[in-house]
Amino acid sequence: MKLACSSYSYHAELEECMELAEFIRICGEELGVDGVELIDEHLPGDDRDTLDEIRELADAYGLEIACLSVFYNDFAKACRADRREDVENVMAWLDRADRLAADVLRAFTGFPGLHDRDHGDPAVWRDVTTCLQECVDYAETVEATLAIENHNHDGLIRTADDVFRVRSGVNGELGLVLDLANYVDGVDSIDRTAHVADHVHAAYDDIDADGSDPNYPYYDAVLADLAGKGYDGYVTLEWEGEADDFEAVPRAIDYLRTVAD
Repeated sequence: MKLACSSYSYHAELEECMELAEFIRICGEELGVDGVELIDEHLPGDDRDTLDEIRELADAYGLEIACLSVFYNDFAKACRADRREDVENVMAWLDRADRLAADVLRAFTGFPGLHDRDHGDPAVWRDVTTCLQECVDYAETVEATLAIENHNHDGLIRTADDVFRVRSGVNGELGLVLDLANYVDGVDSIDRTAHVADHVHAAYDDIDADGSDPNYPYYDAVLADLAGKGYDGYVTLEWEGEADDFEAVPRAIDYLRTVAD
């Protein structure tokens, strides 16, 4: 099992004054992780030269680009034209993921609750799977794995049943970014979907002195179970808390390194 840090862990700094190159340096020199996860909005550009520079910089610090994350796409939007725009955006980022040699491109299914649409409406599921099918078909032209992330709140896939339902609705390879904090029923759905995970998020909302998140006391057991089952992919820290990023992130990484070994 390998560790990565998401650029979202320093999103406040990256949105104000920090350059992505500094984030990559921190990951390589200070955090000692194996890889980075990059949010699309944190890239200084998406042209070929910029993408090549980012990949070369990561290589220089011995880091893999474990995941490139589309920060927001929503295939549950009510308007077909809006969904079409998001499909084209995801396909464009698949090409960019390929250029970066990223293992995974993370995308979302959709958030019907944001559009006053019902989670159980068959039309919502048809809209989402139609969009995903086009993206899955396009993903066959690149090396990166297209993977959807489970997401509670207003998300479409918020339980294991939802994940299996949406995956069964498309033909071809559709991966899963397993977010350990984003199932409405927690460990139950984690256990049921761990075997199909292509990438794992350990999201943090708070941090204790030992580097654990008191909101998710099951992380140690879940990660140990993943390791025991032979999961050899990435676990990415996604720090979202209020504590100082430069203090919280290293502490969380040290904790995850201990429990993931």
